[in-house]
Amino acid sequence: MKTIRLCTGLLRRGSDVLLARCRYDGEPQPLWVLPGGRQEDGETIAQAVIREFREESSLAIRIDELAYVSESIDIPRELHVVNCTFLVSERDAHAPQPVPRDEKVVEVRFVPAADAPALLAADVLRVPVAAALSGDPHPRYFAFAASDVAVPFFGRTG
Repeated sequence: MKTIRLCTGLLRRGSDVLLARCRYDGEPQPLWVLPGGRQEDGETIAQAVIREFREESSLAIRIDELAYVSESIDIPRELHVVNCTFLVSERDAHAPQPVPRDEKVVEVRFVPAADAPALLAADVLRVPVAAALSGDPHPRYFAFAASDVAVPFFGRTG
């Protein structure tokens, strides 16, 4: 089974949250996600979030605190994804609008926090992000088995 370590961030500007719409191999439409990506060898999780934010949005951020950890195990795909998501803030109080610098990122923009869960339709994103945006500190750990997921990450549109 292949394990992927994802490192993402939840950035708010007022009542909005930053989302990225990215292309994925085999997916007909780009999918909305939190900015972030895979941890590289020799890199801490926090360093990966900071690097990925710069690549996907051109924004410089700082890590504030852990929002949640989620993992999903998809036995049919032989895939185990561990995602560490942090609450982050912008280093520049007068930061410009985000601009994607990664060719896989189609769009990056702030959306009303109330709209984010619907855009992040996949259970593995929607459920923990909605919990983090609610301000409720618990739970901070989520686990998903493929058999329990109503809306999967791959194989959906929007």
